[in-house]
Amino acid sequence: ELICYDTDRSGIHGKALEILFPIDVKDVQHAVITSNNIVPRGLGNNIVGGCVPDNSVVIDMKKMNKIVFDKKSESVYAEAGTTVKELNEKLRSISYEFPIIDEGTVGGLVALNSVGFMGKYGNIKDWVKEIEFVNGRGEIVNIGKADLSDVCGMEGTTGIITKVKLKIIPLTKKSASIFQTENIEEVFSVSRRLKIEDEVIMLRLYSPYVSVLLGFPEKYHLIIGFDSERGKIKNEEYKELINKIKKDYYYLSSKGFYNNSDPKLFFDKVKEFVIFLNRLKIPYFVDLHNSIIFPFFNKKESSISKEVERHKKEEVLKLTNRMNGVPGKYGIGLKRKNLVDKLRKKVLYRVKSRHDPFWKINKGKIIDFEDSSTDNKEIYKINGDVQLKSKEIDKKIIEGNSFNNKFKEQDNIPSENNEFESDNSVKKNPDKRGKISDNDKDIISRIMLNKFGEKEEGSKKDKNESRRA
Repeated sequence: ELICYDTDRSGIHGKALEILFPIDVKDVQHAVITSNNIVPRGLGNNIVGGCVPDNSVVIDMKKMNKIVFDKKSESVYAEAGTTVKELNEKLRSISYEFPIIDEGTVGGLVALNSVGFMGKYGNIKDWVKEIEFVNGRGEIVNIGKADLSDVCGMEGTTGIITKVKLKIIPLTKKSASIFQTENIEEVFSVSRRLKIEDEVIMLRLYSPYVSVLLGFPEKYHLIIGFDSERGKIKNEEYKELINKIKKDYYYLSSKGFYNNSDPKLFFDKVKEFVIFLNRLKIPYFVDLHNSIIFPFFNKKESSISKEVERHKKEEVLKLTNRMNGVPGKYGIGLKRKNLVDKLRKKVLYRVKSRHDPFWKINKGKIIDFEDSSTDNKEIYKINGDVQLKSKEIDKKIIEGNSFNNKFKEQDNIPSENNEFESDNSVKKNPDKRGKISDNDKDIISRIMLNKFGEKEEGSKKDKNESRRA
C-alpha cells in the first residue's frame, strides 16, 4: 500500500516510510511535532515531483474535506483535502461556484498557486482570503492577504495547509464558440481583441495536430469560453466540449506524448514561440489569457528518435530562457530547481527558514538547504528555535479563533431552505459586465462557427467566413 505514495505524476520515485491520514488540524500538528521529514499530499497529480517522499512521512490530506459557506461575505471555508470538483458540486446546489476549475485539492492548488482552466479568472491566489496552516514548529498559523505569498506558491515547503477561505461568485450559465483557421496570424489578431472582452473567460489554442486528436479538422482551433450565453455552443453541447478539452492531456498521452514544460511569456512573444514549435513539429496548446504554452514531446523507443526529442527539448529550453520565460502552471518541485535564479533562491530560503527553521516539511523541493548561505544573515536562538532576525515571526497562533470555529458545527452543504440558500437579488461583480461596442460584437460574431466539432467538409461559406475574420 505504501508503493503508490512513493511517486506522483512526475514519475520520480522516492521512499515513503509511513502514511498518515489526519482528520483535523490537531492531527496535522501532532504529525509535524513528532516527525522530522514530512511530505504533504493531495491527489498526487504533481508532474514536477512536488510530493515525492525521501524516506519521509507522507501526510495524505484527503480526509480533511469539510466545507462551510459564508453567504454574507460570499466566501467558502474549505479544508485542504477538498477537491475543487467536490467544492463546485456542492456550490452549485446553492447557485454559486468557485471559478478556478482544475484537477486537484484546494490545498494542492493553493500550494502551487495554480492557474485555473478558465484563464481570465487568473491564479488561485487572487481568490484566497485567508490560509490556515501548520508551520515547521508545529504552530497553527492564520495569514491574510498581506502574507499569502509565504504559503501560496511555496509548494508546501513552509507548512502544511489545513484550511482556506475562498471567494466565490454566483453561478452563471456558460457557453463557448470555436474559431478555426489555417493562418496563425489570424489567431493572434483575433485573440488580442477577445482578451479585452469582459465576458470572454477562456482562450485556449490548439495546434493543428492536437486539434485532430480532439476530433477537429487539421487547423488551428481557438476555443473561446464565455461566462454568459453569448457563445454558439451551449447547454449539453457546451458540457461535451469542456469535457473533451479537459482530456487534452489524455489524448496526447495516448499517442505517446508527455509534457515537461509550461513557459509563461509576455503575450507579444507567444506567437514567435508558437511559430518556433511549428517549425520543430512539436504539438502544443496555449492558454492565451495567461500566455502559458504547453509543448509536448514524444516518448520514442529508438535511440535516433530519443536523440531528436532530446534536441527539441533543449531548443525549447534555450528559447524559453532567451525570452525570459518562467514556469507557468506546474511549479518547480524536484525537476526544475535549475530554473530558480540565485536571487529568487535567497528569497525562498529566507521564507522557508522563517516558517520551517528545521527544514522538516517537503525539504528538497524548489531549493536545497545548500542553495543559500546564511553568512550574511543574523541568526539567533529563542527557546531552541532558530530564527532569522531579518523578519521576526509575527503570525498569531489561532487555535479556537473564529476561522477555526467555522468548522466546529457545520460540515456539510446547507439544506435548501436554510440561510445559505442563494439569493436571486445577488448579482455577479459589476466589473465583469462592461458595455461592448457594436464593432467588437461584429468581430466576435464573425469568427464563431455555428457547430462544435464541425468537420473539414463543412460548407464553403463557413470556411470563407472564418478566413475573412
